[in-house]
Amino acid sequence: MTVQLFLCRVLPDDNQHVPRLLARLDNEERDRAARFTFERDRRAYAGAHALLRHALDRAAGHRAWRFTANAFGKPRIEPPSNDIRFSLSHTDGLVAVALAHGRDVGVDVEASGRDADEATFRSLVLAPDEVSDLDGFVDRPGRLLRLWVAKEAIAKAIGHGLSLPLKQIVLRGEAPCLTSLPEQHGAASEWWLHTERYDMHWLALAARPPPCRVERMEMTVADLLTD
Repeated sequence: MTVQLFLCRVLPDDNQHVPRLLARLDNEERDRAARFTFERDRRAYAGAHALLRHALDRAAGHRAWRFTANAFGKPRIEPPSNDIRFSLSHTDGLVAVALAHGRDVGVDVEASGRDADEATFRSLVLAPDEVSDLDGFVDRPGRLLRLWVAKEAIAKAIGHGLSLPLKQIVLRGEAPCLTSLPEQHGAASEWWLHTERYDMHWLALAARPPPCRVERMEMTVADLLTD
């Protein structure tokens, strides 16, 4: 089975397109977008949710897609679909959507220039073994962000988001490999995880069970406006 990964750079020059992106969303999404203080956050939100609709249209045909959320805030299709599962993420300059049929999937992106405060990560994110591993990495801030997106992607795929303590997701190795997580969420061996540096961002994609392949599509905002 395939996991589809959609990536789209959303840049300051795309501010002119934000009204058209918002027009593709529903009223609740537009209301939420209007509450963002900074234009960059509104732009990223609009781009991510327009990209989600593009991905779903490709997978299941054009519809007036509507969404709700589970008890942990994970968005899902309304009415619920047992087959199509998705995850979306947005950060300054990049938005991402992962789509799968009949498997858990999670995606996370983060700007590599984000301030990775090591004390905060040690307190809230890192397991003891991960703290010990830090001394083996010259780029400690990059390592922290790579672990962050990996844990976020797994937590999103599980469906609990940040309500799942990230210290309980343990990753080891240069290319982070899942070694343990709370047993109620399955064995680590059931999971597949990929992380990479994508231009000026960190990207992580997680799935359970592992996909046969990942189909990757890189889009522009213009592509989203020509559907």
